[in-house]
Parts: sequence; C-alpha cells; structure tokens
Amino acid sequence: MANKGKTVPAHVERVLKVIEALNPGVAEADKELEARAQQDATCKLLMTAPGVGPVTAVRYAAAIDDVSRFKGAHGVEAYLGVVPGENSTGESRKRRMKGITKAGPPRVRWALTQAAWTAMRCRKRDPMVEWARQRQIEKRRGKKVAAIALVRKLAGVLYAMWRDGRPYDPLHASKAATGSSMAARPIVP
Repeated sequence: MANKGKTVPAHVERVLKVIEALNPGVAEADKELEARAQQDATCKLLMTAPGVGPVTAVRYAAAIDDVSRFKGAHGVEAYLGVVPGENSTGESRKRRMKGITKAGPPRVRWALTQAAWTAMRCRKRDPMVEWARQRQIEKRRGKKVAAIALVRKLAGVLYAMWRDGRPYDPLHASKAATGSSMAARPIVP
C-alpha cells in the first residue's frame, strides 16, 4: 500500500513491529524443535514418511506415546479422530456416514492434515498420494476429502512404521495399494 501513496495505520504498524520482534524467537524455536526431532529415534523414523516434518513427528509421537497400547492402525486412527462418524440407530439398518469424528488431539490432526497437503503438493508420485487420486477419491469427492483420506492413511502408516521400527518404504506402500480392501480402509504395511 505504501507504493500507492497510502500510509499504514499506527495500530497496524505496532502489530507489525511486534511480529518482527517475535520472528527471531520463532526461528530459534523451530531450529530447536528440528534438532530435538533429529535426536529422537522415533521422530527421525516418522520423518521418513512423505510430508512428515519435525512438527508432525513430534506431535504424533507425543500423542501416541507408547505404540504398543494400540492393537492396530485402526485404533490409532480412531484415537486421532480421523475415522468417519456414523449416524445410525439401534432399530434402523440404515447407516449414514458423516465426516470424521474429530475425537482426540486436534493439534495432531492439524499436523497430519498439513503433512497430507504437503505430500499431495510435493510428492505427487508417491504411492500414498497416488492412492488418493487413483481411487477416484479426489475426482468423485474433491481435494479436501482426498486429503482427509490421506490423513487417515498416513496415521496408519506412521503407526506401522513405529511398531515395526522400519522407515517409510514407497515400494511397500505401492504393493499395499493393490489390495481389494483399500477403498474401505487404508492398508497398513
């Protein structure tokens, strides 16, 4: 706006100065988080998955805490609230699927969602990302639904990686993507 001869209001100028003063602290905190994530074996392992960086790895590891407390990937997905909700009654046989339940820690769900969007934008050839597109999720239901489907799959894959102590393997994911039950639930390696 300054180029057009307009001045910035005083209250906006004060806010900009506060943001400018906070930026070095935020950058320092980001570096510290990245260093801690690199030092932690679990976080380092989780960061091998597409789209998963230090923030997502640390939040996921903190939320799950002990991978052995879950029987399987679906338990983790339900705990994180990335499974579809259901509208049904005891008398009715009709089941109506709703959006995700959003149970569990919202910040972890947010981090996984950002990881999914990053993977969809930057790792288009990754088997997990291609799964969301080739299964017609994106074409039938839109990008947002495909991203949430990828969030659910990513939560399960991260669980399996941690449980097995193995880094992300796109070749394993591509083999799993050919399974027939893939449309109903993400396959966990």
